[in-house]
Amino acid sequence: MNVLMIGGTGFLGSHIVDKLIDRDHRVTVISRNPDRKMIFDNSKVNFIKGDILTLNELTFTEKFDVIVYTAMIPFKPGRISAKKFRQLQLLTRTYFENTVNLAKKLSCPLVLTSGASFETVRNEIADEHWPLARKGMAALGKCYDEIVTDIKKNNSIPLIEMLPGQIYGNGGMFLKMINMAQKGRVVILGNGKNYLPRIHVDDCASAYVLAIEKLPIGKRFIVCDNENVSVKDFMLYLAEKFKVKKVITIPKLILRLVIGKHIYNTLTMNSKVTNSFIKNELLWQPFFPSYKEGIDALAEV
Repeated sequence: MNVLMIGGTGFLGSHIVDKLIDRDHRVTVISRNPDRKMIFDNSKVNFIKGDILTLNELTFTEKFDVIVYTAMIPFKPGRISAKKFRQLQLLTRTYFENTVNLAKKLSCPLVLTSGASFETVRNEIADEHWPLARKGMAALGKCYDEIVTDIKKNNSIPLIEMLPGQIYGNGGMFLKMINMAQKGRVVILGNGKNYLPRIHVDDCASAYVLAIEKLPIGKRFIVCDNENVSVKDFMLYLAEKFKVKKVITIPKLILRLVIGKHIYNTLTMNSKVTNSFIKNELLWQPFFPSYKEGIDALAEV
């Protein structure tokens, strides 16, 4: 297949590209810095120098079988003001709209990424039919819901939706947690009793490859491992495997004051989900069935 990647140099995107070229697919990556060293073999990838903000200015000379969007808006960790949040919302809308417009222009199916942002209570388990909970940083994606609704209403492009849980692995934002653990410190934010879906980056990339190859148009997939785990249990297991002696807990009140409501609401949301649909539909199975196997592999590196 001939695949166009938007976000192909990011944490998840680069793993998808690596798996695609390993399976002999032709991959084109739009990148501001094509010469940057990546986890994949750059010589096996076609690069187009460009930016998601100026997709309409790029020229494409070939036909693609699918466009894959895994881009993330750039923002620095820390407290986000109301003004900054509105700016990020506008940027998020621009990212999504430019990508969708490109898919229309190229008459191409689109694999579009949002997040597995569902809010559950007690023993509730969310699946793909649940509405996305747009609170905390997930509120940046309100425009995503509007855009996707419009696509489906007008049947404007063939669409596949991927909703990954929190992606962990040796890279991305999770690399900071690994570095802290290696230095002997793990931090639990809040009481840690809430559940958040998790997925190892290799398993997440494998799920995308199957979606790309099978093109299940009109479907939405939650991408997570087989076991729901609380934030506290996840972090304590991380501490155990990295032999961390100091586990710090930051109380909710202090946490909210330090990081602000947007990130606070994201980190303290309770979300239990199921991956049954993607396993049945795409015959996907995570290599790391739970966070334990995934963390074990990270600790061995």
